[in-house]
Amino acid sequence: MSTDKILLSKGIKYLAIALPLIIAGPVLITIGFKALKAGNYSWLTIGCICAILGVALGFKGILIIVSSFFDSKE
Repeated sequence: MSTDKILLSKGIKYLAIALPLIIAGPVLITIGFKALKAGNYSWLTIGCICAILGVALGFKGILIIVSSFFDSKE
């Protein structure tokens, strides 16, 4: 039972993309709530999209990494 290195690197790439999105999402949401006083919803929308996309990519990356460890290609 060996690790599929190609699938493992694909999962790590997904996690590397998800990390900045997970960090930037709450920051942009905070900026968006402060900008609501001026009636500007764009920062809040971008922040929510970044946060949701970061969590989704992180979940997909973890699933790919787990499948690279435990799936057998027999």
